[in-house]
Amino acid sequence: MKKLLFSAILLLPLLVNAQAKQDPYNYRVQDNYLYYGDVVKVDTTFTVMDLYKSAKLFITKLAVQNTKITTDDPKSGTVVADFEEPTKYKTKTGIGSNPMTVKYTIKLELKQGRYRYTIDNIQASYTDDGKETTYSLNDLNKEKGGGIVGVGEEKRMLSAMDAAFMKKINLLTTTMSKRSDDF
Repeated sequence: MKKLLFSAILLLPLLVNAQAKQDPYNYRVQDNYLYYGDVVKVDTTFTVMDLYKSAKLFITKLAVQNTKITTDDPKSGTVVADFEEPTKYKTKTGIGSNPMTVKYTIKLELKQGRYRYTIDNIQASYTDDGKETTYSLNDLNKEKGGGIVGVGEEKRMLSAMDAAFMKKINLLTTTMSKRSDDF
């Protein structure tokens, strides 16, 4: 009886871990819509104008050359910008990297003491055998299986993009947690 109980105790963490495993990426999925987004509470004394100044500072801190602000409304507390930036993802061997271009939209909706961010319309472009190929985040997500040798190209692209977007979200959280006058 003790051996059975001991075996069950040893196997329990393995069973729980197997059930808890999820997609290793941080984007959210709703039907076929994949995005990064959340509502974040900040100091309740922050007004929409305080958050607006911080949002503009965040966009400046991203330092992406190809930035187009499509909506800039301080009264309603909405800032929307389209970005196109060059980045890289690892090769099959993990030594070296391949270039790709990522296009995305960041939307910030600001309210007193909180804001919502949404990063969507994500597309990745890369050159394969001299041919330019563009994938949406949804397409990459569908094709993220691995190959026989190494990890599939789509999975490597998703990993690189996910890490880059998490850095942007961390920068956003840090920037929005202080009044822009404090910088």
